[in-house]
Amino acid sequence: MTEQRMYPGTGADERTTFAPYSAFEIPADLRELHGRYDVESMARRVRNFRYAEEWTMMILGGWIATIPELPVKTGLGKIVWDAATAADVLGKRLPELRCGRKSVAASESANDGFAAFVQSVAEPETPDLTIEKLAGMFDVLKPHLIEVYERTARETDYISDAPTIELLEDIVRKARRHQAWAGEVLDRLCDTDAKQQRRRARAAEMTSQLEACGGVAGDLGVANA
Repeated sequence: MTEQRMYPGTGADERTTFAPYSAFEIPADLRELHGRYDVESMARRVRNFRYAEEWTMMILGGWIATIPELPVKTGLGKIVWDAATAADVLGKRLPELRCGRKSVAASESANDGFAAFVQSVAEPETPDLTIEKLAGMFDVLKPHLIEVYERTARETDYISDAPTIELLEDIVRKARRHQAWAGEVLDRLCDTDAKQQRRRARAAEMTSQLEACGGVAGDLGVANA
């Protein structure tokens, strides 16, 4: 049986006991070093993610003026704010990834194809295209971003890249709220077979373009290879 030691207090009646231990008995940190991404590749991904969040903010902000449905307008306002906040925290992470102070204002598309995809998401403008607007954003782009953010957080170094993991987890938490709201809105808007077909057609078109360009980080389809 382990011998008990006395913890000294100011008097004999204040002494307590605890089991002796050594530093080697402290549970080991079971997290693994050396994730999938080095500092340079993670900085590149963060710039790609910031590009997506900046454009999400600008696209949704522009749509508020052209969407006639008042509940959609009010709901998008908070999402625009959260996208702006995400772009800001991703930018602040860049200097910590050895990118220099000027990189706070830097973001970039993974390739020309993803930049073109983003412009396609933004393309619907007229007030009668609310379904097409929301389907491209919330049926395709936002779910893709959530998937890539979560995969990146799982695959990067759990110790040295912990700040990136934390900020991505926070962005994902908010994005899932956005998705739940958008799903309900689209279900209500698509109250006929014809409208449901419009939603499916728009999602299929955007998904095809997203897959062709490789997604936000340009590695869609090869990330797990």
